[in-house]
Amino acid sequence: MKIIDITHPVSSALAPWPGDTRFDFRLVARLQEGASCNVGRVTCSIHTGTHVDAPYHFEDAGPTVDALALETFIGPARVFVAHGRDIIGRDVFAGLDGRVTPRVLLRTNACDNKSVFPERIPTFAADVPAWLGAQGVRLIGLDLPSVDQTDSKTLPLHHALGEAKIMILENLDLREVQPGIYELIALPLRLVGADGSPVRAVLVASE
Repeated sequence: MKIIDITHPVSSALAPWPGDTRFDFRLVARLQEGASCNVGRVTCSIHTGTHVDAPYHFEDAGPTVDALALETFIGPARVFVAHGRDIIGRDVFAGLDGRVTPRVLLRTNACDNKSVFPERIPTFAADVPAWLGAQGVRLIGLDLPSVDQTDSKTLPLHHALGEAKIMILENLDLREVQPGIYELIALPLRLVGADGSPVRAVLVASE
């Protein structure tokens, strides 16, 4: 068994969504200063680094992250590759069987440098979300900060994926991952009322 960490390291070097809260960690108690232990404090956006978007993120009536079914985030996943595309069509997912792998991860390598927020990113063709849902897909993960274009105000692909009952996992680190089938574990924190959560995402490959 081989475990592949597909979570981006979280530090102040990680570029936040423009206008969102930058990650900050600092010690508020230190052994070196006489405290009984080191205690840290974290400030960040819910959407820092590798994270899950709960439907509540883009729909007031959608469930918050603490209400999501955990089985969606554990199980067989298939990794596909789409390099050099502005629009990602259904052809990228050739051979997909959502009954076998209801979790789909997409490696674009379009913005691997997470210290710089991209001005433009690849996005799905409009018909892809409904088609993925019809194939039995229940989670889509990407190495991008969003499924919608960075300047979108209406988030049409978020809504389309939500209508197809597909969970969204963003900002994965898939640089070292080859196409194929793996076991995904990407559990969100149980943050009551939250619109999403950072995750520690890993792929398990059989050796």
